[in-house]
Amino acid sequence: MSVIKSNLLFIIPGFFYIEEYQKLLYYNDIPLGTLQLSSLLREKADVKTDIIDMRIEEEKYKGLSVEKPKIDEFKRMFLKVLESNEIQEYENVGINCYTSFQFLQTNLIAKILKKEFPKINLIVGGYHPTAMYKDFIYKNSPYDIIIRGEADLLFLDLFNSRILKHKDNISKIKILNAEEFIDVNTLPFPDYELYLKKYPFKNRFKFDFYISRGCPYQCAFCATNYEFRSYNFENFQKNFVKLSEIVENINNKNPKIAFADQSFNRVLISEKVLDYIIQNELQDRFRFSCQSRVETIPKNFELIEKFRKCHMVVGYGFETANKMFLKEMHKTHNPSKYIDQMKKILNQYKDDNETYCRLNLLVGFPGENQQTLEETVNFVITFALHSNIQISPTLFSNYPNVYVYSNMEYYEKKYGTEFIKRWWKIPSNPFKNAIPKKSSKKYSKKELIGDYKSKYLSILKVFKLNTFSELVSWKRFFNKWYREL
Repeated sequence: MSVIKSNLLFIIPGFFYIEEYQKLLYYNDIPLGTLQLSSLLREKADVKTDIIDMRIEEEKYKGLSVEKPKIDEFKRMFLKVLESNEIQEYENVGINCYTSFQFLQTNLIAKILKKEFPKINLIVGGYHPTAMYKDFIYKNSPYDIIIRGEADLLFLDLFNSRILKHKDNISKIKILNAEEFIDVNTLPFPDYELYLKKYPFKNRFKFDFYISRGCPYQCAFCATNYEFRSYNFENFQKNFVKLSEIVENINNKNPKIAFADQSFNRVLISEKVLDYIIQNELQDRFRFSCQSRVETIPKNFELIEKFRKCHMVVGYGFETANKMFLKEMHKTHNPSKYIDQMKKILNQYKDDNETYCRLNLLVGFPGENQQTLEETVNFVITFALHSNIQISPTLFSNYPNVYVYSNMEYYEKKYGTEFIKRWWKIPSNPFKNAIPKKSSKKYSKKELIGDYKSKYLSILKVFKLNTFSELVSWKRFFNKWYREL
């Protein structure tokens, strides 16, 4: 099949209705998946690429950054962004609707693009199109192609075919479904240069590093529920050297690298990676972090000793101390053993002055009530309230590509949970709308938020590295939300 030279402009949408607290969570990451696609297309299909990150552009064009968007003003500012990026030169635009929180802006961007530049081929992909592709199919829809699932091989096929070259071939919306997964060890290094030349901001970005894709587990609340694959050690070394140079150049004040795998120590090469860090004394150059499953830590805690030598901050996905919920979340079949192991792990960190860990908690899962929330809070107070243990509570959001969303009737019947079923289409804050109206029959969202903010604020203050400004932002956001309910 002959290669056709082409071009593609990637657009990373922002978030309408977002508030300052949520910007702290969603506005400092590099769109790594998009940069991976860029490098693959450049190398394997001779495609010229560029990128626009609306999260950053809104700092320059203030009409883009409003809690409640004004359509005409947004359109005027967005067209300025496109003009400054020479939109007229591009045949194809790909919008990464990574999360459902970006759906409203994705749809508006697409409509503006298609009206003003009708000849452009408009492609949309990401977690939301994968889960809810019908949201992009409607009368006069601006989209030409919808990507469902892992995009690497689909994009290669698309740009190595004649579909995009001949507009007549796109007579109606094409839905491309990923039927196979790419061998991750064949992927080129992500196209960081593309992004950092465009947005060369020192000490701003969070750098993630993957040594796997997908997840071997299928937690009921998680969207990373596709096939698990690992990188080999040679690939890790080659890419890590490249990334480390970039991180030290961009984040020269506090260079950090986060291993973003869903379960770091389930990856076959994970211990070799730790040994590599220790042998090369990389812990003196970088701050590392990763995510771990509770049950994958061996009883002799040798792995924690390696984490300690690497100065690796480990986030343990504990989620809840309620045994019923641990089963409902698909975390474990043996809750008693799981909870006991968590206690032992936490004890390993209490006498260490150099290394801390993070305890991840999920609050408001379907069925949650005041008693179950209190059960987890009491566990934290009894076993985890320590200056070396960072408590990280998160409210459950009903993403459309998770097990819970596909099985809402079960939770409605069993617990009286009340979901907002198409919350991403509501013209108000989607981060708030994703939370069920009631987590259980007699436990409303207002009660949940009230208990969440009152119980966890005092707990968050104990951790030695939580800053005053972070706590103030957290408290202000949840106080305001509670008053609105």
